Amino acid sequence: MNSSPDPRVAASPYTIGDPGRAGRELPAGPPGPQPGLSDNELSAACLPGVLMRAATFRGLLHRSRNELRQDAFAWGHLTDSGGATHAVAVVCDGVGSLGRSHEAAALVSRRLAELGQTGMAWADCFTTVNRELHDHAARMRERRDFDPGRDGMATTAVALSVHWSGEEWVGEVAWIGDSPLLWLSPDGTWASLTEPDGDEEQDGFHSTGVRPLPSRDGTCLTRRIRLTGGALFLMTDGIANPLRWAADVQSTLAQWWARPPDPFTFAAQAAFSRKTHMDDRTVVALWPEQDETPHPGDGRPPAAHDSLQEERAPKADITRDGAGRG
Repeated sequence: MNSSPDPRVAASPYTIGDPGRAGRELPAGPPGPQPGLSDNELSAACLPGVLMRAATFRGLLHRSRNELRQDAFAWGHLTDSGGATHAVAVVCDGVGSLGRSHEAAALVSRRLAELGQTGMAWADCFTTVNRELHDHAARMRERRDFDPGRDGMATTAVALSVHWSGEEWVGEVAWIGDSPLLWLSPDGTWASLTEPDGDEEQDGFHSTGVRPLPSRDGTCLTRRIRLTGGALFLMTDGIANPLRWAADVQSTLAQWWARPPDPFTFAAQAAFSRKTHMDDRTVVALWPEQDETPHPGDGRPPAAHDSLQEERAPKADITRDGAGRG
């Protein structure tokens, strides 16, 4: 547990492994450079059969540089012709080398959720939003003081429409870039649902290149899902990378998120400190609404003596990719 006595430090009380000096000591700093864009956001929702949590954070690296958070999430819902209520959720990770990627992430997440809850097919949603993002980027390029680095923009996106049917998750995921949808199975193992078939590397891991929006035509990958039990998590790589790479992160998050924490505990857990992992973080989580009787350890930060030793994960069911962005 991170228990820094310095009130200037705006860190989560949760840690996994060594939090590093930045996680223990970096002050909150001045307000971000764009009024109205918060460092952190959290939300909660419930639909028939589904409990939802969401949180997004400005990473330590952006905070240390007084730069904007470039992650975003959005969600909605729809009722199909058969009366089933589907959760709609989108997570976007802005490309960090471009100064207006926060605008791309906000626009794409909001518009994909808006279109997704109309029942439009995800492939058509991505094509439409890609065109809108092209138009927005073109308006920036028309500015007399346009600078490609300062005013450029791009983002990944992963979008999900899903409902709980009996004992199963049934729905469809669509994505472009490397922000994943992960399934936490009932036995506590993690699996990626957003890897194209045949993309496995020789070491048993998977890898996808960062192919963000705007793209030539907005083509995305899609996959139907039908899964028994467990929970679903859309993430940016600020949290997905430590989860991919470290066995202690996998086991700790599996324990914390086997059942839905309250929204504030969930946000604090998602913001756990860990050395070298300083990107923006966003996660949207969905659990089936079942008997949520509290059990020991729910909703409380781990004691200092409970922290796990770091080790490199062996071959896992989740994916490894390149460097982060937002």
